Amino acid sequence: MTRTRLINACLATAGAGVLAAVVRVLIRPAAVLPRWDLLGCLAVSVAGLVAALVCLRGGPVPHPDAVGSSRFWWPDRNRGWIAAGVVAAVLPVGLFLYAAVAYSPEAARISEAGGGVRAVSVQKVLSADYVRTKHSGHYEVVARVAVPFDAGTRSEKAAFTSEYRTERGDRVWALFVPGAADLGALVDSDREDLQAKAGGAAPGGALALVLGMAGFCLLLGTVFGGFSRASRGMRHPLKKGWCRVAPVTVHDVAVVMDSTTGHQGVVTHRPRPVLKLEGAGGERLDVLLDPVIDPLHLSRDVNGSRAQLYWGQRAADHPGPLGARAMLVLEGRRCLRGDLRAGAAPDRPEGTCVPAAASLPGGGGLRAIRTYPAWDPELHAEGLWWLVAGVLALGVGAFGVGRVGTLIAGFAGYGALCIARMVMKDSRSRYLKGFLPDAEAVAGGGR
Repeated sequence: MTRTRLINACLATAGAGVLAAVVRVLIRPAAVLPRWDLLGCLAVSVAGLVAALVCLRGGPVPHPDAVGSSRFWWPDRNRGWIAAGVVAAVLPVGLFLYAAVAYSPEAARISEAGGGVRAVSVQKVLSADYVRTKHSGHYEVVARVAVPFDAGTRSEKAAFTSEYRTERGDRVWALFVPGAADLGALVDSDREDLQAKAGGAAPGGALALVLGMAGFCLLLGTVFGGFSRASRGMRHPLKKGWCRVAPVTVHDVAVVMDSTTGHQGVVTHRPRPVLKLEGAGGERLDVLLDPVIDPLHLSRDVNGSRAQLYWGQRAADHPGPLGARAMLVLEGRRCLRGDLRAGAAPDRPEGTCVPAAASLPGGGGLRAIRTYPAWDPELHAEGLWWLVAGVLALGVGAFGVGRVGTLIAGFAGYGALCIARMVMKDSRSRYLKGFLPDAEAVAGGGR
């Protein structure tokens, strides 16, 4: 397990590097490009990812024969936190773009000369055009403002945006050096935005948006599997009194192609591990499992085991083929969740009705069987390389390639993250397809 902990530590370091870059942008969004502070943070991320890849070169970890257990239903938990991570990745991309937009050479010159932000009054509004966006709008204002330089108050023409209609006598904010009228003034209706351009921290609105997004991602990860206990798989049928149970024996673990029809009638096919079960009377039952469960490691652990199969069924006399959520409880209070597939009533066990309850008998102590390895170069290396590419794309934006270039680099970085997720899923599918009977026949013919 030492190498497993090392890989996890490397990935945590990579995440910490991106988090540090986010904090740096919030502390100082506007700075001269290239942003060496951001590049240093991203270099730490790249180093962490590369170190994880180097560790993976040693092969799968933990040992491929290892099978463990978890209090949580770990496939749901993994999916929930992965989805939260994909959404959270919008934050660094958006903040890097914000840093590119926030920097103003004019504001930097005034700030370096000792300028500060002070309130000024509007002398005359030259134009005020209302620009409507999808959910809100703002005014694009051109006005003359009175700037109190040491040599005397000067009327400066300025263009800025405002959420409200601007009129003569209104107060706005100007960044200027009182003793250097030749540098001019930079005007804005929002003091915090102007201070951020002068080298200050990000406005409170930007910080609130970041915190709100982070809170939403934590909620997303928690709701979609963060604390999904292994014992909760049959909660709804149990409460309704629809749960049935029958003794079974695990005959084999295989892989089949599962067909699913979507909302618009689109049929998708994907390989899934399947538990081949045998009822007390010789009935044959299939329980399709989550694709992240390794059929090879699972078969070594459960083949020939006796277990109790729980499934949801509204009526005991359901005549046709049965498809329902199911849970297999083995010795040692270990369990597996899946989808039961059974034929017509004469070909499957009738089972007995489980009295309505909040959980399965002894459900509080159930632990989900967890197959290993947690890290496998065949399944994860390509995805990690795409993550390296995504971090490098963000680094390109930190070098200073203009607003359009930073936008392209941000989209490339986020796209690399999505590709990393897709290639890992594709690697898992290819691995499972290697267990299909047709794949074995092809392999035999090749030999």
